Amino acid sequence: MIRESRFYRIVRYVILVLASLFVIIPLVPLVFMAFKTGREYTETSVLAPPANWMNFYNFSYAIRVGELGKALFHTVIILGISLAVQILFTCMVSYVLHRFDFRGKKVVKTLFTLTMFIPAVTTQTVVFRMMYAAGLVNSMWSVVILYSGVGIIGIYIMLNLLDSISKELDEAALIDGAGYFYIFWKIVFPLLKPACTTLLILNGIGLYNDFYIPNLYLNKEVQTFTVALYKFFGSMSTPFEIVAAAILIGIVPIGIVFLCLQKYIYYSLAGAVKS
Repeated sequence: MIRESRFYRIVRYVILVLASLFVIIPLVPLVFMAFKTGREYTETSVLAPPANWMNFYNFSYAIRVGELGKALFHTVIILGISLAVQILFTCMVSYVLHRFDFRGKKVVKTLFTLTMFIPAVTTQTVVFRMMYAAGLVNSMWSVVILYSGVGIIGIYIMLNLLDSISKELDEAALIDGAGYFYIFWKIVFPLLKPACTTLLILNGIGLYNDFYIPNLYLNKEVQTFTVALYKFFGSMSTPFEIVAAAILIGIVPIGIVFLCLQKYIYYSLAGAVKS
């Protein structure tokens, strides 16, 4: 085992601390401003803490006037349905690609891989016309369908974890008379929990922050949080202390979910690197 010198250990921690500060420092004034009054915001420094940490007026105003609470609810519904479908389909596709040999298997994997090199914006004209012809524009289901697609990154994460799941489990279940659907649902799928959690966080954060698709396909009655926040900030000349509170409302839920599930992400990504 190679021993690390004290100098490199110190350099490593210094870099980690600096990287952490680079991420945390912009959040500190944001939190301070979210609890300040309008007068405090204009008369004090952005690095000065608020006089009253129990001032929730900015949050209530953002939720009530900006309808951010309603938008956050719509976001949870859309992400809940689309991520559940996406993860389930990704697990099924990965299981088939990993466990079965069939004609055209390499072609299927190649087609999935090629989707990485096609910018999503270049296909939006065709996709929009398809959604319009199906009558799904201005409907929540248009975004759910577009978010539910299986991605190659998710497939590779699943395949890496499936490498560590012995095929002997499948063979033993087949000998006992179980079918492939039972094997997948009762044996393999529960073992894919770390990879599923990784996809839930990685894809969930990306979809949660997405602005383009919800802004294009949804009307003003059904908006996601990012769209509602943009319109609340841009069209109403909202004071920035209230905007800071609105931004904090959007950060807190995804931060809580990440902290609760981070151990599964590290486990799954570590397994992917070892593979």
